Amino acid sequence: MSKKRFLSAALGVLLLLTVSTPGALAMGETSAAPESVVSIQYVYINQASTSLSISAGGTATVYGFVQKTPAGKSIYLSSTLQRNYNGTWSDVTSWSASSTSSSASILETYQVSSGTYRVETYYYVSGDGGYESGTVYSKTVTY
Repeated sequence: MSKKRFLSAALGVLLLLTVSTPGALAMGETSAAPESVVSIQYVYINQASTSLSISAGGTATVYGFVQKTPAGKSIYLSSTLQRNYNGTWSDVTSWSASSTSSSASILETYQVSSGTYRVETYYYVSGDGGYESGTVYSKTVTY
């Protein structure tokens, strides 16, 4: 296969992947079900997810969840509601939770005004040999 044909095929596949996924992002999510779920191949962290929904009355429901593996000892997570101001994400408010059980979660509500919002959830799980951490983001929701 020539280099030109290979590049054309690769660009075609990339375009197909790009075009097939943005529909859900453009509509705005209204469910409180986890929308950003990460399956992680770590030693201490099994799963992390976060979501955001905003009701017709402007009540934002923020959800964050972390599940540890049996090797994990303690969990900390922090979910931050963020608003987009002219392309820059600014923190509105945040909540945190910690646990030594198999999982920890945050489920909170907050009254918002019109704008575009997302949730940033940071998670940290410690174990005997150290720790693992990361950040997941919800889909953006415009109210």
